[in-house]
Amino acid sequence: MDWQGIATLITAIGTIIALFLNFRQHTYNKEKEYELKKREERDNAQRAEERKEMKRSSQTIYRELNRVFHNTGALRAYIVQPHPLDKSKYISVQYEVLGEGMTSIVERVHRLPIGSVGTFVAELSSRDFVMWTTQSDVKDGRARAMMHEFGADKMAAMRMMRDDVWLGNLVLDFDLHYPMNAVYLKSKMSEASDAVKYVLPEIEEDCL
Repeated sequence: MDWQGIATLITAIGTIIALFLNFRQHTYNKEKEYELKKREERDNAQRAEERKEMKRSSQTIYRELNRVFHNTGALRAYIVQPHPLDKSKYISVQYEVLGEGMTSIVERVHRLPIGSVGTFVAELSSRDFVMWTTQSDVKDGRARAMMHEFGADKMAAMRMMRDDVWLGNLVLDFDLHYPMNAVYLKSKMSEASDAVKYVLPEIEEDCL
């Protein structure tokens, strides 16, 4: 074979190799594209399911808040949550049901430093159930001022625990004339908190 024939053969082999490499790259790109598409579909499905679960959880929480709100005749029913759970620094209220004429406290109790209401939080986190039959029963000065500001004369709180972790408290506010019955309140609040604590989502810091 002369040199021209060898050159032609080498060119042909090079072309075949180039075509093969292009085919492999095309196949690889298609496989990666398919893999990314499937991953995106899985992620979208997971996010959709998480949104559904969050919606179901919120529906359960508001249903129970409404129930205990109406059953007890409270002025306000809400959930106080510490966050982050592993090293609680703040308390916030995300879930709340209000009586007519009552002002929402969601914006007022938002990333409230625990240290600013330390005595109050200590009671919430250490006692299963506590009642304050007058504003003066609240030992924490700032919490007492906020109670007055929020239009509450009496208050009851039920602690929610899961796997020995303090999740927060179901809290009810009442007016001055409400007859505080510990047995009745504990019964109704326990029913609500037991239903809520298993679906209550942790407050995510990046969502605040």
